[in-house]
Amino acid sequence: MAEPPTPSVPLAEAVTEFLQWLELDRHASLTTVAAYSGELSRFQAFCERSGSLEVGALDRDLLRAFQRAIARTTRASGTGRQRLAPATRRRRLIALRTFLRFCRREEWLDQDLASGIDLPRLPERLPKPLEDTARERLVASLTASSLPEKRDRALLLLLLSTGARISELLRLDRTDWARDRLVLRGKGDRERPALVTERARRAVNTYLRARDDRSPALFISFQPASRGRPDNRLTAQGARHICRQLAQEAGVAPFHPHQLRHTLGTLLQERLGDARLTAETLGHTGLASVSGYTKITERRRGEARRALEEGGL
Repeated sequence: MAEPPTPSVPLAEAVTEFLQWLELDRHASLTTVAAYSGELSRFQAFCERSGSLEVGALDRDLLRAFQRAIARTTRASGTGRQRLAPATRRRRLIALRTFLRFCRREEWLDQDLASGIDLPRLPERLPKPLEDTARERLVASLTASSLPEKRDRALLLLLLSTGARISELLRLDRTDWARDRLVLRGKGDRERPALVTERARRAVNTYLRARDDRSPALFISFQPASRGRPDNRLTAQGARHICRQLAQEAGVAPFHPHQLRHTLGTLLQERLGDARLTAETLGHTGLASVSGYTKITERRRGEARRALEEGGL
């Protein structure tokens, strides 16, 4: 008996169902769903130019052509035009590969096209923590005279204390802080308790007592354009601006919020050497993600040994 033909599903409809599955079944964050949506929109546009408007029309030749197009894509930079970074190409292809696996599972494809998607290898990069002197100088320079200064101090100390991603802190509401313990919601909508030092807790409490607004957000914006909004939540771009401003005032090299996460991870690994604790604190599901912190501490131990040897010890 002949097998039933593979159903013909419009590509746009398949993408919509995939995004709904990602959000509702896989419990992906709205940020992840939006990122996948953007990447797959590029793939849809490429397919439309090729005349492939249905899932059943996808084949290896089309996918290879799309991979070549991504590899040849350039964008403007300060020195002219440059090819996309390997991480950007990898992100686009991961979205496509996940979508193809979904289509195969739904039996909209009669072959495994996902296995033919080759991901570019990423260069191994170590975390970039703030040096001890820069961190100490930065913390010592924090002032708390005005409400914006109180917010900036609370934000920076809480980032250093928890090692949270900036998106995890900015989605917090004041009611989250009022609970017995602070819980962060990370990638994959996974929750974890946050490590909050007494210094960071005092800074956040001082900032919240000084507020007289009704915004539910834990960290608010003071930009004129956003003050009238009911939520008035600080954005990631605003947080990056705060870090640049604080670095300038402290006389240290510019840094971005994620470097404070690197700083805590490195500090934990140096002081305690417990990779599992470091991974749990930072919200990693495995130990592979903290290997960079171990390499940094090994390098610093080597530097300390050489310094002692040069000192005649």
